[in-house]
Amino acid sequence: MIVAGVLPVAGASAQSMVIDSDRPALSCVPPELRLERIEPERGDDLPIRIDAEFFSAEPGQPVIARDQVRLVQGDRRLETEEIIFDRDTGRLDLPVLLNYRDAFIAIRADRAWVESQDSRGRFEGVGYQIAGSDGAGQALVIDLKSTTRAELEEFDFTTCDPNDPDWQLLARQVRLDLERGQGVARHARLEFKGVPILYSPWLSFPLSDERQSGFLYPQFGFSSDDGFDLRVPWYWNIAPNRDATFTGRWIQERGAMLASEFRFLTPRQRGQVDLEVLPSDRRADRDRYYGQFSYVARLPSRWRANIDLRRASDNDYFVDLGGDLADSSVQFLRSSARLRGAGTYWTADILADTFQVLDEAVPSRAEPYRRLPRVRLLYDRPLPANFDLSIDTELVYFDRDEGITGGRADFYPRLRWNVLSSGWFFRPELGLRSTAYALEGADNSSITRTTPIASVDGGLIFERPDADGRHLQTLEPRLFYLFVPARGQDDIPRFDTAELTFGFSQLFHHNRFSGPDRQADANQLSVALTSRRINLADGQSPLDVSIGQIFYFSDLEVQLPNRPVDQRSRSATVAEVNWRPRAGLALSAGLQWDSIENETEVAQFSLSYRGPGARQVAFGYRFRRDRLDQVDLRARYPVRANMNLFGRLNYSFEESQTLEALGGIEYESCCWALRVTAREFVRDRDSETRRAVFLELHLKGLGSLGRRPYPLF
Repeated sequence: MIVAGVLPVAGASAQSMVIDSDRPALSCVPPELRLERIEPERGDDLPIRIDAEFFSAEPGQPVIARDQVRLVQGDRRLETEEIIFDRDTGRLDLPVLLNYRDAFIAIRADRAWVESQDSRGRFEGVGYQIAGSDGAGQALVIDLKSTTRAELEEFDFTTCDPNDPDWQLLARQVRLDLERGQGVARHARLEFKGVPILYSPWLSFPLSDERQSGFLYPQFGFSSDDGFDLRVPWYWNIAPNRDATFTGRWIQERGAMLASEFRFLTPRQRGQVDLEVLPSDRRADRDRYYGQFSYVARLPSRWRANIDLRRASDNDYFVDLGGDLADSSVQFLRSSARLRGAGTYWTADILADTFQVLDEAVPSRAEPYRRLPRVRLLYDRPLPANFDLSIDTELVYFDRDEGITGGRADFYPRLRWNVLSSGWFFRPELGLRSTAYALEGADNSSITRTTPIASVDGGLIFERPDADGRHLQTLEPRLFYLFVPARGQDDIPRFDTAELTFGFSQLFHHNRFSGPDRQADANQLSVALTSRRINLADGQSPLDVSIGQIFYFSDLEVQLPNRPVDQRSRSATVAEVNWRPRAGLALSAGLQWDSIENETEVAQFSLSYRGPGARQVAFGYRFRRDRLDQVDLRARYPVRANMNLFGRLNYSFEESQTLEALGGIEYESCCWALRVTAREFVRDRDSETRRAVFLELHLKGLGSLGRRPYPLF
């Protein structure tokens, strides 16, 4: 029974390449012939049962079992027509065809012998099938050297039909070390459709799910500006909690590059170090690099530490060496260190961060400030009689090479009364925000501002059952009154404050600016109405509609620099719709309509559909007046069995330019899949484009060759 486990069984899954599809993974093995994995039952003390039509155990003679021999021990089964056991030498001969099965593998062999005393043996004419997968193959000879070592000659492996495989991994000789969990193949080659596509004189592979050091499959692609791009990763399994990957990369027009990734993990810590180095970039005529260090530690008493450091050699690193539109649009690299803690009623946050500016269009006077450091304490505690007390406290020092710098202290306590009942709520709140500055480089080095903030929030909830009896319809009117007296703030610098994007949530916010540098004045009433359709069975809301508007009773005096006083009597009308009529289909829309100017301020629309098989569509439209006007369409559609077309178009009407166009075709059989993708996208602010072609060949149960683009959906 020592043959169990001597064949390489790692990675024999049949995962589908079309990961966005609901369709189950294809299999080359019919369900009725698939070898299912069973629960292992092992142990030397388990009894051995032998059934045979003929059995002989005469003194001084070998033990012979013949005709329909069946040997069972635990989960292991052996069936053959003859077994000869020499009690003096401990040799077990299986001279005719045999079939072996256990929890992990099924083996057929023409003949075999095993020495029970030293666990040596030999199996000839072997065919195998791995349980729980489509993995199968053959070997001319299996030589058992011990209980943990074996050698195989003329070995092959595939997840296709073994009688007519589309692809095969073949090796002239394979050595297996079960104790180390590692196999070594000599003169290994990978054939696809009978054509060798990969050869290695020496190949190492794991025999279990345990990580093993060795080369991973190469990745390759082609782009219009850089030419052929090849990556060859090598994985180093340093320890159970540490590993590293080194990737050699060759870019035709730039030269050789090395990327490394080191990871570690302990019960309380985890971290990762990434470093990419491109010495003597031929196109840029300089050395280039990118480094990143990420670290997280869980400390005692509910504290947590985070470190994230990022640095690039130059501003154009991601434009030249990034792989997509998102990479090429990186403006800043942020490095930060943070310490967080929490208690029953409080949370604390200590932060220091700095930025590397990559976008040359950002002037030095507009670069983000370094916060060295920022300390924030949030306190939120319930009080008797439905009251609760909240306190937001922040202390921060802002630093920059150009412009005003200095420290800021912000203290914002507030008391809220919560009156909640069935069908209605009422929440008055009173707060006092006090902010103080100690500045350098400003006309006034010491500034303070204290502002009371009062609000009343209330609403009703009406419900009625739908006619179908399965849904509940709600109608939820809500009023929110906010009063904040105006305070002169023109002398206060703008460290981290911007005007918030107006949306439905802004109807109920105490400040229309982010950050404490501007506390908006207000004498306003927000009026909103929401209606939901709720499924009584699961509580989900397949449809909700909201609409609202702010009415201003006084001018909005507090503004950002160089902005006039806003004398509007009302805000834009905000409307939102979310509709999920059935599984796989979702629609959302948002609109901000300025009735005074009689024009649309903001609009967005998105539609996603996921149908049977690989059918999938996502459509999005975004509009912001004088700034953004874009459409984004993504789709995958099956044109025939196992073959899909897919594509994406991202177009800007504002610039009259295609930001990204992508198209491709993917084919999936029961044991392999192929995807070819062509892309064109804007690579920099000057609207230069990059064209690239990616090819991925996925061999199920083995891995993927080529470079896979980012997920489409």
